[in-house]
Amino acid sequence: MGSTKSLEITGGHALNNLIAIYIAWIVAQTGLLAPDHPPINFVSATELARRFGSPENSGLELQALYNRSEGSIYLPRQWLPNDLRQKSALLHELVHHVQRFNKIELPCIAAYERQAYDLQIKWLREQGVDDPYDLIKTNELSIYMVSVCRDGS
Repeated sequence: MGSTKSLEITGGHALNNLIAIYIAWIVAQTGLLAPDHPPINFVSATELARRFGSPENSGLELQALYNRSEGSIYLPRQWLPNDLRQKSALLHELVHHVQRFNKIELPCIAAYERQAYDLQIKWLREQGVDDPYDLIKTNELSIYMVSVCRDGS
């Protein structure tokens, strides 16, 4: 098991500011209540893949991960605070944190992805990205596929 490096260890003052800004933006978009900041853990790509339940060499490039039971976010160790794609992945995971805090109930875990992707796309457009789907390497069909409930899961 890979070790995790917490936000405190990395001197995350700038990251804390970014999280506050993102949570405020999410709250402004949704009308939901603002939660406290979630714990942020920096882990290896292998650990990120393991936590997602996917082999590292699956071809899936994980940008971030939200652990709903812990209420914490996992970012890759090489996360760059000035990379728009990586910043949007953090915003996406913070949407899940806001959903959890507000006890949003949806028919399945996958259904939480729709709002997170919609807000991620909207935020990227506000940052001047012409094709947010291209930047985050997805499309509407892929988003639909990861956000549709199947067999009650």
